[in-house]
Amino acid sequence: MMCGEVRRLLFWLAVLSPLSAQERWSRVRSGPFEVLSRAGERAAQETLGILDQFRYIFGRELSREDPRTVWPVRVLLVRRGRDAEPAYPPALGRDSFVASLQADVHPTPQWLRVLARILLEANTRPMPRDLEEGLLDFYAQVRIEGNRLRLGMPPPSPTIGWGLVHMLSLHPDYRGKLRPLLYNLQQGLDPEPAWRNATGKRPEQVREEASQWLAQGRLAEETISGRVLDPRTDFRVETADPPAGEIALADLRLAQGRLAEAARLYEAVLARHDGSAEAREGLALTALAAGDAAAARRHSETAIAKGSSNARVWVEAARAETDATKAVAMLRKAAALNPNWAEPLRLLAERLSDPRLRLEALGAAAKLAPRDAGLWRTLAEAQEQAGDYRAAARSWMAAEQASLEEAERARIREIRRTLDARRLEAEAAARRREAEEKERELARLKEEALRRIREAEARANRDAGPPPANVVPWFETERPPGRVQGKLRQVDCLRGVARLLIETADGKQTRLAVRDPSRVVVLGGGKLELTCGPQKAPRTVIIEFHPRQDAALGTAGEVATVEYR
Repeated sequence: MMCGEVRRLLFWLAVLSPLSAQERWSRVRSGPFEVLSRAGERAAQETLGILDQFRYIFGRELSREDPRTVWPVRVLLVRRGRDAEPAYPPALGRDSFVASLQADVHPTPQWLRVLARILLEANTRPMPRDLEEGLLDFYAQVRIEGNRLRLGMPPPSPTIGWGLVHMLSLHPDYRGKLRPLLYNLQQGLDPEPAWRNATGKRPEQVREEASQWLAQGRLAEETISGRVLDPRTDFRVETADPPAGEIALADLRLAQGRLAEAARLYEAVLARHDGSAEAREGLALTALAAGDAAAARRHSETAIAKGSSNARVWVEAARAETDATKAVAMLRKAAALNPNWAEPLRLLAERLSDPRLRLEALGAAAKLAPRDAGLWRTLAEAQEQAGDYRAAARSWMAAEQASLEEAERARIREIRRTLDARRLEAEAAARRREAEEKERELARLKEEALRRIREAEARANRDAGPPPANVVPWFETERPPGRVQGKLRQVDCLRGVARLLIETADGKQTRLAVRDPSRVVVLGGGKLELTCGPQKAPRTVIIEFHPRQDAALGTAGEVATVEYR
């Protein structure tokens, strides 16, 4: 360990010792930001003002009024000094992006660039690489003094991307063009129309002009107004609980990958605050990062038992849980604890068996992770399987936009191109399945009707005794041989008999007799509906009948079954 690192570690151990327990930590918050300060309240408020202004101006360029971050951003603010904690840009720690700054020192461009990337990745889909990198370089150089923001200062080695963003922001001919360009690209427009809509030119033309603009070297700077706020009155100062600063420093060491130091600091907190769920969470995630799964699980279970509100701990516990029901409950808890994080919802979709609930979880996860091409692809495939091809088309487009490799984008474009063919094929298959099911149901109903007819005849025969020798059976075969389908045009109600007039699709007419309506079976349920006279709204019927010519009535047979269509 370097001598400077030894001095800093001894410094922090002294700060965190029982003799220093009375040291006061102040806390101020706004949006996703939290500043924990040992350097006084005013310094904490001013630092938070810088962060809030940066989020406001960068979010405005992205057309996001209130840009989110996946995790809160917690900043540890310390006094300046020889052995003070150096500034460290935000990185994922225990339950937040954790960082450090020195009081009254403006964040460096490197520090602000990391913060800009956190905001960019949480709020946008991928855009052209040079445009994204230029956007980060441009806003990393911003200088914030109260409510005034100075833009346009060049980085040490300006890139074409930086020149492109600079020109679209500050060149008189392009001022105000950057925001609509970024908006168009976020809506999924292809690059050519997106650039033409925003600038009136092809992207190649604008990039060429940006190269010339950068080569001239006459790069303007501009001071603009930021958000109207007064840090001293707008940010309320709280006194943090005693372990808050100690936990924040341990979180910073975890984010830095200094696992042994992080573990020692978490253990030191536990020695004085045995009920600290936060320290247990930190030990669980430190053990996980060190590859000690058993210790990670043990600390996670203890943290959860002590009321942990850390979504990461609940997710890791769910990963290790073999009981699907318990894992689903844990993942739902994690999603509620951090509604900006896609991972609990993605894992939840893997555990759910209900296709509808799985689709809901995937859709919510994809919206939270707009740059995850694999997640969009999984969602698109699930939507296709559910038959929602319109939603699948949008998800395939998002997957293409999120893909970083041109080969992968080309594969997805081909999938999108054949989407309509797959939709038509699926619809045809569904129609076939529906027709087959209908045929099966019709056959079942007919068989059921014939069974009832046979049972009724058997009962009638039993009740009537031996039939006379000259009786002709009413139902001689298993199925009535006659069949006609058409419109029921007229019902003639004659003495003791009804005569039906059926007109087929080719215009032919068939007349059939109904002598005993109680013996006519209505397939599909219901009852025989006969209204005397011409039918005002002729219904389509399928009639099975026994062919028995009756010259007097002019009928071709007697009705056995009727099916209304």
